[in-house]
Amino acid sequence: MIRKFTVYMASALLLLGSTSCGGDDSIEQAAAQSVEQFEAAGVQGMKNDALFIAEATSANMLQVQLGDLALERAVSPEVKEMAQEMSTGHRRVMEDLQDVAVQGEFVVPNELGSSHQKVYDEVSGETGIGFDLAYIKRIREEHNRLLKRYEDMAENAINMDVKQFASKQLPLLRQHLQKAEALEDRLGSI
Repeated sequence: MIRKFTVYMASALLLLGSTSCGGDDSIEQAAAQSVEQFEAAGVQGMKNDALFIAEATSANMLQVQLGDLALERAVSPEVKEMAQEMSTGHRRVMEDLQDVAVQGEFVVPNELGSSHQKVYDEVSGETGIGFDLAYIKRIREEHNRLLKRYEDMAENAINMDVKQFASKQLPLLRQHLQKAEALEDRLGSI
């Protein structure tokens, strides 16, 4: 229990310190801090794992935030249903991810990375059916990227917990991608 608290505090302090250091992307900052910690402890070759954990944290935050936004603003009941599923599913992924990050002593971003913030801003700038279409399009695109990245990490991660986490999430990501593609096809024909 004390170890977990120490890891949480160290991560929080590192994130607080890094956000005041400049305008770099939160994903890059978190990954760099993780690598620095690992190298200081004599562990090499963790750059890809650290980057994945930071990217996955930001990507899942994006899915939750977009889902919550779509629950408020979507016009189509199908889009609202999809948003609820995305938000709920990615909250569970975030819980698993947090456990992996704490166990592996990875630093995670506490805000969206710049590319994910751009996606959020783009979708949130839409209204009406335009919002619904933008939301579904971006959900499909983001899940396509996520699926490729998770497949890579399920095979190539160095840390076994990271490898298992990525592998465990693949069925959910595939399901979300299929549903988003089907809904995009239906909405696109309107």
